[in-house]
Amino acid sequence: MESDRLSYMCALSRVFAYKCSVGRRLLDSFGDVRSLFEAGRDGLSARLSGGREYIDRLLDPQLLDWAQREVEWAAGYGIALLPLGDPRYPRRLAECGDAPLVLYCKGDADLNASRVLAVVGTRKASWYGREGCRRILERLSDLEIKPLIVSGMALGIDGAAHETALSSGLQTVGVLPCGLDEIYPRQHRELACRILGEGALVTDFPRRTSPVAFTFLRRNRIIAGMSDAVLLAESYRKGGGLITASLAESYNREVFALPGRLTDASFEGCNHLIARRDAILAEDAEAIALAMGWEMRKSIRGRRTLLQPGDPPKKRELLRLLESSSPLSAEDAARLTGLEAGEVTVLLLELEMEGRAVADGNKFFLSL
Repeated sequence: MESDRLSYMCALSRVFAYKCSVGRRLLDSFGDVRSLFEAGRDGLSARLSGGREYIDRLLDPQLLDWAQREVEWAAGYGIALLPLGDPRYPRRLAECGDAPLVLYCKGDADLNASRVLAVVGTRKASWYGREGCRRILERLSDLEIKPLIVSGMALGIDGAAHETALSSGLQTVGVLPCGLDEIYPRQHRELACRILGEGALVTDFPRRTSPVAFTFLRRNRIIAGMSDAVLLAESYRKGGGLITASLAESYNREVFALPGRLTDASFEGCNHLIARRDAILAEDAEAIALAMGWEMRKSIRGRRTLLQPGDPPKKRELLRLLESSSPLSAEDAARLTGLEAGEVTVLLLELEMEGRAVADGNKFFLSL
């Protein structure tokens, strides 16, 4: 019966949760999971040398009891259990050696969509990082075939990616660092409900698994493995986003990074990857589409220009400066243009009122 197979796979997944590749090889050697559990100690020992601890756990009668309760719990809450080999299991993830033996999935997203983009970054996202993420995803929603957006449900860039996907008509998948009986972070409970209406929540952790440091690292491999490419939208020199980008590279996925100012610590990770050519510079959605061979709609507008007919020369000069050096304070802009500080302040306020610039503290950005 299918329920019996799911129970066996859940049990196997629990034993090899952090050694998925070992569990996968053992499963392959037996051919089917029922034979594995019916092999007994001698049969297991012959194929799992030096794995006494694993064998003891596999032979523990309480393991299958737990697994059966897990299957019943999942069914009761509308959670699909997707073992390796299931047609609904993400095929890209299945190609990775450390792919989970079982995924828990709640929602209706197509985990095998023809195009999948992961978006990751810092929890301490700046306005510029969130806005850059929003701009890119909104433009990608104009693709002939819209991509599925995968992220990790965290605060900051992850949340911005999920929110933009939902508002732009893109399906999105949130990958959790805990069981599906818990939503983390709690601030994103409402977001999780909205995602379930337009996408799915996924994890490889059973219920009653709380988020701790190593579960976030395990979560990151799923984000990278499910995707065709990863966009690092903002990252400090160290962080989970960089780990996901590194995992993506190890899986032969494309890595893109949103560039930031050299003086912005929150973009050190992005700029470092770009400088080392470990990531493709993602200044806009077109850069991603071109690199991935994703065709944009022919009817879509070209690159937006904020220059307008009739703009006086000083305003045009200031707009060009913002385009090349944003963000800038009024003092920086005055120094670089040679204009009077008071005149620059007036021009920047005019641009803000016209919707062509945005103020963030004492810094000004182009409206994206």
